[in-house]
Amino acid sequence: MDTIGLAGTVVIGTALVLAPIDPQPIRDLNTPAPEPHREPAPVFDEALAARVQTALGLRCWRPNAEHGETETRLVLWSQLELNDLYERVGGTVTSRKVHREASDGAAWTAEEITVSIDVPGVGLVEATTDWYEGLATYGPRDELPLMRALNPRPSGPARTCAPGAER
Repeated sequence: MDTIGLAGTVVIGTALVLAPIDPQPIRDLNTPAPEPHREPAPVFDEALAARVQTALGLRCWRPNAEHGETETRLVLWSQLELNDLYERVGGTVTSRKVHREASDGAAWTAEEITVSIDVPGVGLVEATTDWYEGLATYGPRDELPLMRALNPRPSGPARTCAPGAER
């Protein structure tokens, strides 16, 4: 390299080193991303939940906010579990069509079955599940006492059952 080329390289290198640099992009790289805003977890009344658990004979239940549960609203896994609860404690059975949506955006209409139970010292407690046709292998829909209470034989509207009366 000749003297003029070397001098040019030194001048350009010096200019780059001494040039002002915007520090913001470097700060952005070194600054941690803010935590996404999360709703605080609901605080449940443990004593109330324990009274509901005992009254309904549920051994391991605690309210789960992710499933939409509260101390007085339970979401059960299937109509068979809901039927078992209904036969054990009674209640009033109702159903309604609901719109459901999965986290991936898939949507469908479901039949939600609810048993409303008046629990002494607590008040009205609702246990609910969606009807799932895949469980028909356990017997026809109309053979479940839960569903017979929902669709009573020609004698009237929704029926209330005393504990153990449907057996």
